[in-house]
Amino acid sequence: MNSLPLPYLKYAFILFVCWNTCAQTNSKSRFTLEKKNTLTIPLGTEKTFIDYGNNLFFIAKDQIVRVSLATGIKNVQSLKAWQDIDQIAAINAMKTVVFSQVQQQLCFTDNTLSAQGECLDFQTYEWSNVTAIATSKRPDMIWIYDELNSQILLFNFMRRQVIQSVSNLRGLHGLQDPPTLWENEKGLWLATASGIVLKFDDYLNVVSQHQLRFQSMVPYGEGCFLLRDGKIYFTNLYQDEQWVEDLALPTVSSKLHISGNQLIVEHEKTLDVFIILAP
Repeated sequence: MNSLPLPYLKYAFILFVCWNTCAQTNSKSRFTLEKKNTLTIPLGTEKTFIDYGNNLFFIAKDQIVRVSLATGIKNVQSLKAWQDIDQIAAINAMKTVVFSQVQQQLCFTDNTLSAQGECLDFQTYEWSNVTAIATSKRPDMIWIYDELNSQILLFNFMRRQVIQSVSNLRGLHGLQDPPTLWENEKGLWLATASGIVLKFDDYLNVVSQHQLRFQSMVPYGEGCFLLRDGKIYFTNLYQDEQWVEDLALPTVSSKLHISGNQLIVEHEKTLDVFIILAP
């Protein structure tokens, strides 16, 4: 019986190792979703926000309602203090930040939505067109996107000072529209409606840039979930997208949210809550 020459065996072994490594990587990056429940958005709700701390916020004409996904406890607060709300995010379990693009300010509340201290006016810092914010994993810090200068700033809201910043993102990375910001344990993420996705390290260096196609996206771990054509995909940005779930009744307004290990799909009148199961 003839055996393969030693060089061929060597190359065959290398190919096997590479194939096995890729197969293991693919299997490890496969997420599945388990449907938990469907929640009805209250009648009259104009905007819905969901933070990383398992809290839902329903904005109506004259009030804001906070509902805990974990406990079901509900808090209601008047909207008189805020003319308009564009983002709500949890700083920690006891503190929430409310952003108004119209008023160009940040306001802080406790976990019952009672105001804490004075609001922060962006014009004091000569930022006249802030379009997005995101809470940071670093205490007392918040990310701010200033559209006028296409810059990201890491701002210490206790000391009222800028800690880090990077400018001219429009020129450097071709941003065509105002972005959305998120931070998770893997870094700061920026995405635009045109599909540009940037990932930054803790020093605001861009570590990766991608052009993706999606209706809605949210970062999760090293990658992100994408909603497109009524289907949910996961990509770690370096491999092919993986199909995860078909939506029963997708619409053009359907939107993804992340809260802890839950992926939440917002529709016009309902919220579909899924548990993210690791591979």
